[in-house]
Amino acid sequence: MCTAIMAMKTNPFLGLITIIIITMFMLTVGGESIDSTTCVCNRNMCNAVTLGAVDFQTSGETCQKMEGELLTVRSAASDKIIGDLLVGLTGDFWIGLRLPADRCSNIESKLRGYQWATGFQITEFSNWKDNVNVCAPRCVSVSTDRMWTERPCQEKVDGFLCQNVHKSICQTPQMEAHEFFHQGNGGEGCAMAPCEHICTDVPGGYTCSCKEGYIPSSENTHLCKMHCFLAKCPVICDRHSAGTQCDCPSGFIKSDDYCHDIDECDHGYCDQSCANTAGSFVCSCSAGFSLQNLVKCVKTVGNESVPLTTPVHSDFLAPGVNFTSNVSSATAGGFLWVWIFIAVAVIVLILVVRYCVIKRHEQNVDGQQRCNDEAL
Repeated sequence: MCTAIMAMKTNPFLGLITIIIITMFMLTVGGESIDSTTCVCNRNMCNAVTLGAVDFQTSGETCQKMEGELLTVRSAASDKIIGDLLVGLTGDFWIGLRLPADRCSNIESKLRGYQWATGFQITEFSNWKDNVNVCAPRCVSVSTDRMWTERPCQEKVDGFLCQNVHKSICQTPQMEAHEFFHQGNGGEGCAMAPCEHICTDVPGGYTCSCKEGYIPSSENTHLCKMHCFLAKCPVICDRHSAGTQCDCPSGFIKSDDYCHDIDECDHGYCDQSCANTAGSFVCSCSAGFSLQNLVKCVKTVGNESVPLTTPVHSDFLAPGVNFTSNVSSATAGGFLWVWIFIAVAVIVLILVVRYCVIKRHEQNVDGQQRCNDEAL
């Protein structure tokens, strides 16, 4: 910075350029570096690959800021998505697979004891690179040859993969979106396996449906989620995994061969009134209060009119969760450039003011000198 100030005295333009370069370097070093994001979209939903040296936690948080989550690879069709995303790239990229705390992996199981960030444990596909047992904390990255590698979660790899990112977010200036549609005849609509479970060709396109025990996801109808309409349902088992892995929908707990609804109202999630439903619950507030952040009741100010009840889906709930939603449509790289712009603008303003003060001082000195000369 001293060099920049010295340059400013001899050449103001050169000094300004030097300060801008130093400022950009200081803002980039010391934080997580996210370089660019590229999206591959199908209708309104996209998968994204982000380049930058980041750890597993930062990767997941960035996907959430893009209103998505780390990629799950539960089928061969999902594995093909990786190939589409990583065309022309090299390196390792985080996916949404993590070994729970205080556990060690089990190579006899298809997922080896790991869990998807979405909460699902059922999978029809795996592609492990090494055949060794490791212990937590461990997370999984995928390389450009589509092989899965177990590594420490705090390690920084070359980037990460996100899913369920909305097309509108991918159309920000920081991202490049590639959109494709399958609407031809002769089965082309399902040729690229756009549906998680069942794809059916129809004239002009295709339709997606789910297997028994699942319903379409409300966020993306191409995906399916486990669902039970009753307070007690049989467990859903994956016959393709070693040892047959069985799970329950979110909001249910497994007991023997059945899934039992969790009564979230017993855990005091709601500030005031609570009604338990199958796999979820509903919070409501008394007159004079409004429901905020799904579970909290806040006293209504003035004549403000707001709904007093809101259904809460247990997919988003867990003890100790902060329910305040801070959704952002910009990537971490976008925020970095905003701060760089602000910093540069402040520096330029300071330099302009300093330049004006110096010029005015020089003019005053010259004027005083002329007065002295005339007096003599």
